[in-house]
Amino acid sequence: MIKKIISSLLVFVMIVVSTGVLNPLTAMAASITSFSDTVSDLTAAASANHTIVFTSPSGVASGGIITLTFDNSTSINASLTFTDIDVLDDGGQVTLAAAPSGATAGVVRTSATVITYTNGTTVIAGGSVITFKIGTNATNQSTGVFNIANGSAGTTTLAVAGSFGDTGTLAMPIITNSVVTVSATVSPTI
Repeated sequence: MIKKIISSLLVFVMIVVSTGVLNPLTAMAASITSFSDTVSDLTAAASANHTIVFTSPSGVASGGIITLTFDNSTSINASLTFTDIDVLDDGGQVTLAAAPSGATAGVVRTSATVITYTNGTTVIAGGSVITFKIGTNATNQSTGVFNIANGSAGTTTLAVAGSFGDTGTLAMPIITNSVVTVSATVSPTI
């Protein structure tokens, strides 16, 4: 009788340990790769277009969320809507609206520093290149009107996160003025 109890207890303990109930497994986000943001003007307080490109190792599931978060007093125009943004999946345009519905994805300005993309039912495969065009460079469903105002001179960051499983942070210089002086001495040759 005692052997049966001990045997049952051991089986129970093995099941609990193997399923991770006592020590739950932790999921780690993958780092996005090939992350860039081409900004039309890096001058402090300038209004600028952004072309943000990154590769998502995990992809984006149906209903998955991507957040783009800026810092250093960067300000996303309060009037910015999905009509000022294009999203591309491996170069193909994603249909956008203010909220997701079926295959249409939703994209909104959720605060002065955050843009939130919610995927529709079309899954973005792992390894896909995702592009966000924000501002007047967005031309898919309509031409964008509003864009993002740069913060103060210094370094600003753009963080990509959300429920889609990948994360990444990119630093960009914001300069005092748009004048960059370059000088060089070139030796004459014959």
